[in-house]
Amino acid sequence: MNKPDVAKHLNYREYRILLAAYQQHNAAMGFEKRRKYNFANIVKVESHPEENCLHVHYKDGEWWHYTAQGTWY
Repeated sequence: MNKPDVAKHLNYREYRILLAAYQQHNAAMGFEKRRKYNFANIVKVESHPEENCLHVHYKDGEWWHYTAQGTWY
């Protein structure tokens, strides 16, 4: 699997969580937000197994929790 640099440290399960939750999150956004929060604008992904989620940080400083259920908050 060819992962982008921002996700190279994630294991297979974590990377699948990132992709699934990102897809759901992106689909729920309007056009302008999709441009702002596209995958290329992710600057950092932190694994938090104790919370069963990833913290996904974007260029503008915003970040979300991405969960194994494909949700975000």
